[in-house]
Amino acid sequence: MAEPGDAVDMFTRRQNEFVLWVPEVAQSPSLVIGKLEPNDPDKLVNERTHDLTEMPKGLFRINAGSLGLDDGVYHYWFKIRDTSPENFGPMLVTDPLAYAVDYRVTRYPGIETGTSKWRQPAAMIRLQGDRLIPCDPSGNDFKAGEGPSLSTLPLNNQLVIYELPTSWSRAGIEPGDAQEQDIGTFLDVRALLDSNVPGGNFSNNAVVNTGAHLLDLGINALELLPPADAKARREWGYATANYFTPDYDLGLPEQHAAAQPMQDLAALVDTCHKSGIRFITDLVMAFGHDPYIHIAYNQFHIKPNAEPTNEDSYQSSRHWEMRDGWGGQSWRYIKTIDTYSPLTGATTRLCPAWEFHRLHLKHWMSNFHVDGLRLDSVNNIGNWYFIKQFTTDAKNLFRARYAKVSLDTDRDERFLVIAEELAVPLDMIRSGTVDALWNETFQGLLRAAVLGESVDSSTNFEWTVRKMIDCTYLGFTSSTQAINYITSHDVAGYRKERLYDFLGHNGVYEKEQRTLLAFVCLLTAVGIPMIFAGEEFCDQMDRHDLDAKMGREKQMDPVNFARRDEPWRRRVFDRNKRLIALRKRSEALGVIDTKFIHMDFSNGRRVMAWVRGDAEKHNLVVVVANFSEQDMRDGEYVVHNWPGLPEGKRWREVTEEREVATDQVDSMALSPWEARVYEMY
Repeated sequence: MAEPGDAVDMFTRRQNEFVLWVPEVAQSPSLVIGKLEPNDPDKLVNERTHDLTEMPKGLFRINAGSLGLDDGVYHYWFKIRDTSPENFGPMLVTDPLAYAVDYRVTRYPGIETGTSKWRQPAAMIRLQGDRLIPCDPSGNDFKAGEGPSLSTLPLNNQLVIYELPTSWSRAGIEPGDAQEQDIGTFLDVRALLDSNVPGGNFSNNAVVNTGAHLLDLGINALELLPPADAKARREWGYATANYFTPDYDLGLPEQHAAAQPMQDLAALVDTCHKSGIRFITDLVMAFGHDPYIHIAYNQFHIKPNAEPTNEDSYQSSRHWEMRDGWGGQSWRYIKTIDTYSPLTGATTRLCPAWEFHRLHLKHWMSNFHVDGLRLDSVNNIGNWYFIKQFTTDAKNLFRARYAKVSLDTDRDERFLVIAEELAVPLDMIRSGTVDALWNETFQGLLRAAVLGESVDSSTNFEWTVRKMIDCTYLGFTSSTQAINYITSHDVAGYRKERLYDFLGHNGVYEKEQRTLLAFVCLLTAVGIPMIFAGEEFCDQMDRHDLDAKMGREKQMDPVNFARRDEPWRRRVFDRNKRLIALRKRSEALGVIDTKFIHMDFSNGRRVMAWVRGDAEKHNLVVVVANFSEQDMRDGEYVVHNWPGLPEGKRWREVTEEREVATDQVDSMALSPWEARVYEMY
């Protein structure tokens, strides 16, 4: 078996050949190719059909130089016999390995449905002699640039992740106005990182046009909701159709005459790296809306309900529940067959879905210099063996990128594979299947704590806070295994809405103090903090029908960056900036060492204090948090067991940016729901 860092046979062939991998299916595919009509961009001219030859077994191909075509940009499909349960008969499908697709030119199978579910966009390529060169629909060629130097990438235990739905939408200006006036694009995201980039569809928004919101905030890892092409529009991209190409819509802001998603995403990643920000991509491998549904359904996909005795039909962490395709088709991860391997070029026994996903991983890692992965819905992938192989491949690819670095630890501490599984199955970490898990438990603990409640009847308030701050009580064993969050993109469901709305639903009308308390907990807890876009300034939901429609509507709720400069929200943003800066510079916050030094539950109080770091190695961080309505501003509230201060060191309070006298640091005035953070320096 070839290692992931080795040359990939399929990619080598695609430099000169049109190729379609069809393992163990009786197909006689052909290539349908033409050029875009200049005066009618939804039609092709000189459309031609060429039969493909099978050699070796399972690989159909034709040399580009044999087609008799002039140099230029071409649109193409493969003609196949539909193998999906719908059985459309002969139809055109998108190249499942297409580098770029063009939704201006689509084909529908059988009787045109008029919906996006079945449409097959043309793939794009530039022909130059006998060479095939990846290009965008705009006609611009794509060439992978140089990756960042390893030393510029932050360590895993320094990360502050920003989770951003690229396709955020904008609400109406006045109540009752139409929602979703625009849709975010790669260019709009880049504008949040570079004040010299005016943005795309949101270029009239001052925060996007003239500022660099994310650079100002100080995050050092950007996680985009799936950037790979999805058929659904104005949604987050969890309906991946074309796994090798960046999303068409996200590369088509209003000022572009034609889409250029490859170019725009590459520029965004490059901007991240120049700013010392890691780029984490979100991948959907539990289910797909891909062309293999039509090309070779039973080799790549499974209908769980139709195969109830097949182990592949069931979720991994809930063995009694069948996998859910959420509108797509579940990938088949157990069945193996003898066929051509796109990775090695040999004919061998393999699982086609494994090989396909390992192939696009190589593409994203090599051409877009991804620095981390978030694997969506791993319970619905249903196969830990595959996930472990995928994690191993990703790490090997990252190591190969920095082959001249002598120590693997230097590389491994700057790359992370994160799994989203809300049951938090820690065995995935213990077995080396992934590096980290979404810590869904943290969200529940925190939301109870900021209301002054215990998380459940079996856990009192003290232990609600202890488990929230120190995830080792939950079974995690390092500071990089748990991804903690106040809110995630899954904003639908009980106690999952945006923090602003959650507080309002629970009768809390003063939002500023509770939001700051929540962020102090997030950014001083053991684990890697993740901030959902807009929470840093306490954004709120604008789609008021979310409570009634818990599904697709959550994907259409806008991130309103314009709200950031409202006075109270600006105060929240500025204090969170300080906390993020602390989280990145403090070695004490990057380890698991945590000690609770003060618990006061007298007279209606709920005051707790904790110390982060090892006194012999780190400049300590001390947090004092009042989780109650008790107002202690009139007198001096004393926190006992305050750690000693080594000679030459001082204390400063981070949220207010002020130095604190050594003999006064353990006495303070505390407002209701206030948290203070003290840093030794």
